[in-house]
Amino acid sequence: MERGEVWWARIDEERPVVLLSGGAGPEYRAVQIVEPAAPAQKVGFLLMSGEQAADPGVRRRILAGDGPGVLAVGIEVFLGAEEGLAATGVVRVALPRDGRIFCTWGATLDEACLVRRLGALSAAKQHELDVALTLAGGQ
Repeated sequence: MERGEVWWARIDEERPVVLLSGGAGPEYRAVQIVEPAAPAQKVGFLLMSGEQAADPGVRRRILAGDGPGVLAVGIEVFLGAEEGLAATGVVRVALPRDGRIFCTWGATLDEACLVRRLGALSAAKQHELDVALTLAGGQ
């Protein structure tokens, strides 16, 4: 089990996760893959893709639009068939704002929670996730 692998994991129910740590265990840091935010969920939030966040110039231009009506800024790293998923999902992180983080999907799992390996992130997707986690203060 290596960093960047995508697994079905038994948390409260079976959910897809990306491993943030690898090796021999006995515990693994992981982040849940969730559905992309729907338009109604985006109201008051400034969301950028992992690809946009990984490009410093694009990221700066997007963050320049962060006005007084924005409750939080987040990043969605899109994952899909290339990573072994049947449907599109995202790893969503929120950038700290006023000392608060609005959502976290992180978990620490033991090997027994990891049900089935689905695939792995490409180097480009791993970079997007690393940038997102760093900006969110998670690495």
